[in-house]
Amino acid sequence: MKKTLCLLLTALSVSLLLPAQNILNENGFELSLETRSERLIVTIKAPTIGWIAFATGATDKMKDANIIIVWVDDMMGIAMGEDHFGTSPLSHKNDMELGGSQDLQVLSGKQTGEYTLVSFSLPLNSGDKYDTELVRGKTYPLLLASGKSDNISEKLSPVYTGKITIP
Repeated sequence: MKKTLCLLLTALSVSLLLPAQNILNENGFELSLETRSERLIVTIKAPTIGWIAFATGATDKMKDANIIIVWVDDMMGIAMGEDHFGTSPLSHKNDMELGGSQDLQVLSGKQTGEYTLVSFSLPLNSGDKYDTELVRGKTYPLLLASGKSDNISEKLSPVYTGKITIP
C-alpha cells in the first residue's frame, strides 16, 4: 500500500512539472502545443517542402486571424517565420506593414524531401492588436495550411479547419 501510494504521488508530482500539451493529427498536419510561462510553444509538421501556416482567431476564413507562417529556407537550411494578420476572408498582411509587431520566435526547423517540421513560440498576450490574445483553457478557431514552396504569397494547398484549446 505504501509503495503504491508513493508511486502515485511521484507520478502526480512529475505530471505537475511537465508543461500542458495538446496534440492534433489531421489532414497530414501534426500539431503539438504547450504553454511555458506566458508563451505558447507550437510544433507543427506537414507533408510539404514549403511553408506552413498556423492561424487562430479567424472570424470568416482568414479574416481577423493571427497567422503565423513558418518555413525552412531552401538555401540556408534554417527555419524562418512571419507574423501576419487576416485582413479579409481571403488575404493577409505582415503585422509590421499594418503597424503591428513581429511577436513570433522561431525555435527550430527541419525539412526532408517529404515534410517540414518547425517549432516556434508566441506570447499568450503580445499586446499587439493584430495578434489573438490566447488564454489557457479557452478554445479558438484554428486554420492550418501549407504551400508547395517557401514563397509565402503562393496559394495554399492542404487546409485543416477546426478548433484548438490552449493548454
